[in-house]
Amino acid sequence: MAGTSAAPTSDDDPYERLRRERPALFANPPGAGYEILPVADAPPERGPYGVRYRDPFVTLVRDPVRFPNGAVGGYVRLLPRAESGGAAILPIIGERVVLIRHFRHATRDWHWEIPRGFSDPGETPEETAHRELVEELGVAPQGLKRLGVIHVDTGLSASATTLYATTLPALAPHETRDEAITERGRFTADELDALLAEGELTDSFTMAAVLHARRLGLLP
Repeated sequence: MAGTSAAPTSDDDPYERLRRERPALFANPPGAGYEILPVADAPPERGPYGVRYRDPFVTLVRDPVRFPNGAVGGYVRLLPRAESGGAAILPIIGERVVLIRHFRHATRDWHWEIPRGFSDPGETPEETAHRELVEELGVAPQGLKRLGVIHVDTGLSASATTLYATTLPALAPHETRDEAITERGRFTADELDALLAEGELTDSFTMAAVLHARRLGLLP
């Protein structure tokens, strides 16, 4: 990401192509505090601008923007490769929520959380939810109830994750070879509160889904 020159702006440039293909990600609504500018209008010495990294899941861009104080420079964002972002699913058995104990590379720690994942290109959030539940719990959802949407880091990421709840009859033995999942647990509402109070429940997807489920009367 080092360098001082602006990114190319030809038709083949990945940043310009991204701006054409997904204009909503580059919209400037009235009163926007950070105005995204054409690369050609941004000072090269404040660069680089454009796509700085991409993989099958995310694209890291450095947009040329005008800041609230009038200065112009670069501002980094993470964009999901799939337009639908992803899905997270709150599994419920009886009056208990099923959580998985997942080791996450980003924090280098284990977390109690609900199944979730990025959407594949062209995949709907419902399809993502179904796939993730099968991959992480080994069971297919028996209907999905949409709870809402969460933006987990509005200072960095443009990704919006759709939250769902599903009722399961039971859990079956399941081995996840491609996920760092070490444990599955079933928790009552009071036990979830205890995990939260003790700092054992810190996953924002899980907390948002539980909050929605309580609002809708899906949990005691």
